[in-house]
This record gives sequence, C-alpha cells and structure tokens, in this order.
Amino acid sequence: MAQKTMGVRLEQDIQDRLKRLGEVRDRSPHFLMKEAIEAYLMREEEVEAEKELLKARWERFELTGQTLSQDDM
Repeated sequence: MAQKTMGVRLEQDIQDRLKRLGEVRDRSPHFLMKEAIEAYLMREEEVEAEKELLKARWERFELTGQTLSQDDM
C-alpha cells in the first residue's frame, strides 16, 4: 500500500504530551498518532455502519409495517 505524508498542526501542549507518552512507552509520537487515527477511524466507521443498518431497518418498517412484540424479542 502506498504511503503518503500528511501534515497535522498540533498545539504545543499536545505535542509535548505525545512526546512524553512516547518516551514512557518507548514509541515515537508518529507511532502514537498513527495508532490514534486508526482507532478513531475504526470507531467512527462502526458508528456509520450502525447508522446505515438502522436506516435500512427503518425503511423496511415503513414499507412493511412489520414489528416484533416484546415477547418475541
């Protein structure tokens, strides 16, 4: 997979925090930022997938009017 460099402007206090955490964990700030972005994307993609599922279920309900009773749940 091709890699591309992207710039992110961070306030100095965030840069300092990344550096300190990286030193404690023996990781670079770059590594920590990559991990954080990947975790954020996974979490947000799950949220969007859930929204799509709920939208599809609502559309199916609007078409059919079918529901499940509490007992069936």
